[in-house]
Amino acid sequence: MEAILFDFGGTLDTNGIHWSEKFWDLYELFGITVSKCQYEEAYRYSEKLIAERTKPGDDMWTMISNQIQFQFNYLRDSDYYKPNDLPVKDMISYCRWDILKQINRSKRVLQLLKSDYRLGLVSNFTGNLKAVVECLSIDEYFDVIADSHILNIPKPDPRIFMYALKKLKAAPENVFMIGDSYDRDIQPAKSIGCSTIWLDVKSWKTNESTTSADFIIRDLKEVPGIIFNKEKKHEQNTHVT
Repeated sequence: MEAILFDFGGTLDTNGIHWSEKFWDLYELFGITVSKCQYEEAYRYSEKLIAERTKPGDDMWTMISNQIQFQFNYLRDSDYYKPNDLPVKDMISYCRWDILKQINRSKRVLQLLKSDYRLGLVSNFTGNLKAVVECLSIDEYFDVIADSHILNIPKPDPRIFMYALKKLKAAPENVFMIGDSYDRDIQPAKSIGCSTIWLDVKSWKTNESTTSADFIIRDLKEVPGIIFNKEKKHEQNTHVT
């Protein structure tokens, strides 16, 4: 094994919880009384605006703040929710605490792997992925950061994975891909010959097939054990041969 690729959003920052579900959990925690369907309309609207308005230097906290505000603007304009005082600042503060807690857990995984493997980040993002990982202090772990907006190659297009592998000088058969999206991370990486680890916790949609996932996990902390065990078995088989 030469290298390991990671997804970012929904993987390193939330440990397998899609951001649509992450925000909905936040609504329930803060008592925002809208229906799930109304919220999902607002979420899709906010995703569109984030894609259009995010600047290259926007960090994680700017994105979270903007997305929550975009959602509430939609809910107000649609007459779904119109309280006088919205807990926007408290929701942003909670998100910051929650994300940093998970990033610290993810850092421990990255630290374990970095000494033995080249690491890459492959994400459908908005042109500011580098700024985001810098503000979270995880940029130092990655030898390549592939932002779909900058490359104009969105996942599941296999070319974004091939770009990262070329930068890492690694062959697909010697690479693991880890991500929370089965159709955007796991299937395309498997199609080019990578080994795959699917972080299946709380997804945006249900997947009927799981055949492209070599391993299915519920927590990122399982990753080092899988990779190190596979390497150990490979070494044993090579020695026997």
